[in-house]
Amino acid sequence: MKNLTSSIAEQMQRFAAKIGSSSYIQALTAGMMATMPITLGVAAFAILANLPFEPWENFIINTGLHGHAMDLIAATSTLTALYVSFTIAYFFGKNAGESGVITGIMSVATFITLMPQSVVAPDGTVIEALSANYLGSEGVFVGMVIALFIGKFYTWLMSKNIKVKLPASVPPMVSESLSPTFVAMILFTFVFTIRVIFGTTPQGNLFDLVNETIAAPIVTFGATPTAGIAVFTLITFSWFFGIHPTAMMSAYLPVMMTAGIANLEAFLAGEPMPFLQFSATMGIIAVGGTGGTLGLAFLMLRAKSERFKALGKMAFIPSLFNINEPYIFGIPLLLNPLFFIPMILSVPVAGLMVHFFYTLGAYAHFNPTVSLPWIMPCFLGAFLVGGWSMMVAIICVIIALGALYLPFFIIADKQALSEEKANEAKLAKSQ
Repeated sequence: MKNLTSSIAEQMQRFAAKIGSSSYIQALTAGMMATMPITLGVAAFAILANLPFEPWENFIINTGLHGHAMDLIAATSTLTALYVSFTIAYFFGKNAGESGVITGIMSVATFITLMPQSVVAPDGTVIEALSANYLGSEGVFVGMVIALFIGKFYTWLMSKNIKVKLPASVPPMVSESLSPTFVAMILFTFVFTIRVIFGTTPQGNLFDLVNETIAAPIVTFGATPTAGIAVFTLITFSWFFGIHPTAMMSAYLPVMMTAGIANLEAFLAGEPMPFLQFSATMGIIAVGGTGGTLGLAFLMLRAKSERFKALGKMAFIPSLFNINEPYIFGIPLLLNPLFFIPMILSVPVAGLMVHFFYTLGAYAHFNPTVSLPWIMPCFLGAFLVGGWSMMVAIICVIIALGALYLPFFIIADKQALSEEKANEAKLAKSQ
């Protein structure tokens, strides 16, 4: 069994190393993470603007503070497509040894150029403006593709040394800005051609064509509770064999982000959220870290072996903040056949629990404007996002996952206790 797990782990780690070393995946992951300060920075405003406390609601509405807070959220969290079109290209260019800022600006300019430059008002009047939809959920997928393509195309052209040659006496800042002039001419000629070509399609532009034929089917299939459970089960399976979740999460982030922004836009418009159950499932599927180990953390506090007692006391607080590496490597859960079943089953069990509470209406007050850091304790985060009902739901999930781990933990604890007694007996015998 050890030889089998070692062989599988080796093959999967090689596969993960190839994924992790991809310039596209690196830029995509770094670019997505770079937008986090925006959503986290307005989290407090989102919480305060939507507290379900009637006197407070009346106060912020009557003073006009509620409207300003909603505008702040709309100008940040719902314009993610615009931000990622810059950040992803920035990191692609930077990693390739070119100017990240210029690569990012080229990407943003391309993103806006390929957008429709007018909108139709309810009365039929055509207004010269950019549609917020394309800057948000309907533009995230296209924005990421453009950022990766422009990042690659721009750095490739720069590698061909198609640059404006300037004397060494020219200040570096000026030289860096002017040297890509010929490259920019080539790039925007290509972008113009692309815009003209897609203008001849029935959709009339790149955004609508991609969303209707590619992005919509991907999100429709990928942003479902079943798909989320399947993906996170695969991630947990990979983590068991030593592949960190970050390596595989990056591929799923676009789906999660698109669904989250669509929920946010619907919430702000007072409409039903299209991916509510999916977002609810994603928020509760790995309580305490990948593998759903928070229930196990509580069990560790009742361990009989000294080894598990010490580990339980040391690792419990980090586990509350979704840091479970002490258990992964300390018990260990990693490559431990005894814990393979509960680790893998933790995802579908949590998913089924979410479905149960969702049908009971526990997520009726789910607020997608509240964006919290991943280290937020899950039950506190659940309360801030969905109130008491969601907090009760996540506590029940923790209990269920603890029950799932219990029989396997008892066996592991007994084995550790037996080893300790055997070592004590040997030590006493030697003395």
